[in-house]
Amino acid sequence: MKTARRCIVTGANGFIGSNVVRSLMREGYEVTALVGPGVGLENLEGLNVEIREFDLLDRKGLRDALTGGTHLIHTAANYSFWYPDPYLAYRVNVEGTRNVMEAARDFGFERIVHTSSTATLSPFARELGEGTETLGDEERILNLSRFGGYYKHSKIMADMLVARFAACGLPVVTVLPTIVLGEGDRRPTPTGSMIVHFINRRMKAYVEMPQNLVHVGDASDGHVRALERGRNGHRYILGGDDLDMRSVVRILAEITGIPAPRIVLPQKLFRVLAVAEDWLARSVFPHEPLFPLEAALHARDSERFCTDKARKELGFQPRPAEVVLRRAVAWFIADGHCKNRLTRKAIQARLNL
Repeated sequence: MKTARRCIVTGANGFIGSNVVRSLMREGYEVTALVGPGVGLENLEGLNVEIREFDLLDRKGLRDALTGGTHLIHTAANYSFWYPDPYLAYRVNVEGTRNVMEAARDFGFERIVHTSSTATLSPFARELGEGTETLGDEERILNLSRFGGYYKHSKIMADMLVARFAACGLPVVTVLPTIVLGEGDRRPTPTGSMIVHFINRRMKAYVEMPQNLVHVGDASDGHVRALERGRNGHRYILGGDDLDMRSVVRILAEITGIPAPRIVLPQKLFRVLAVAEDWLARSVFPHEPLFPLEAALHARDSERFCTDKARKELGFQPRPAEVVLRRAVAWFIADGHCKNRLTRKAIQARLNL
């Protein structure tokens, strides 16, 4: 009798995690959903999964939660551009990942996928000289001089940790989603906040930078493909179309009927504002900055990405950026993120919702 494949998903009630659960179920997996605090269970409503509570920093409790699986997808992480307590990023993203990988090794999981981010790939194109452009890929050489921000630091440390486990024989594959948009982004994430600001007419200016957009459904399917087809120890970029920010706001304007902002904020000015506000937020009066320093560093280092490896080895097929943006707008409208009733109704009419 064939043993059922049971996949355990950490962070299963989160944005990417809940969509990974759905992708696994479509492929016939039995799923154990590990859910953390701070996020409700709305993303898992109606799904026939076993739900277990867990804490990445509670080693014994985590090991109890990870029992009984044959496969594992580790999506749980702290994703933010602002940390009142900067060390939270390291505790969750680094120590939490270590706890998961140690348990996975000891329990003998057959296959493991670790969710990373293209934020861990060193920006490189601008260093080659003006007029030269390269696409970021999985073989990018790490350049610590170009890294900045607690989130980026914590994720690259987690990646190095996972690579060490892989070198010692752990059957783990790493996936690196680009800018993920779509259904289930309830907080929303920093990337989803861009859409929310736009549909609420709060985006008065933007910073020009490359944007690689991928739908969360495609990214979650990519996780499952990596679980089944990925080579141990390898990394796969899960991305879609590359656009500049001017094109992103133009498409959003076409989708929503809301005029695109015309002010383009220079990169250097954005960083100056971010540095000043970060100092105020940490030294004068605590608040979440309007211009987080990590967001400014992310804008500085954004780039275009090559997804050929995932397409060739995993059969990864992302949908076009216009579809990604349209579905993201529809999700945020349906989930109540557009506060103005007239604007909401106008967008609903345009999208036939």
